[in-house]
Amino acid sequence: MENLKRFLAIAAVITVINGIGYALAPGVLLPNYGIAPSPGTLLGFRFFGAALLTFGLILWFVRQSHDWIAIRAVLIGASVGNIVGIVVSTWATLTGVMNGSGWLFVGTYAVLLLGYAYSLYAGSRKFGAG
Repeated sequence: MENLKRFLAIAAVITVINGIGYALAPGVLLPNYGIAPSPGTLLGFRFFGAALLTFGLILWFVRQSHDWIAIRAVLIGASVGNIVGIVVSTWATLTGVMNGSGWLFVGTYAVLLLGYAYSLYAGSRKFGAG
């Protein structure tokens, strides 16, 4: 349980920091990925930042839960979201929507997905399939 709490705390910090960055300063961050900061793009990434901030706080607060059903739900949702994130960011990088720095998105999603999937596996073994 301590490893799960530690992982969720790390994932929360990564997610909240990115959320704050994209919500407050997308115009500074987007050129690093070869994305032109148009008004619509900035708005979309501000919404992305808000969603990351929301999810990061969910991760932060659920880490203290002893309710496997709640933790499992968050881990499943996170896994699905990260799979979609890998697909979208891989497509965007391969098609040139983002430059090579887009692989940072792919890598971040992949590392977090591995953590969520492992946590699901370990938790299911500890708490039952529930």
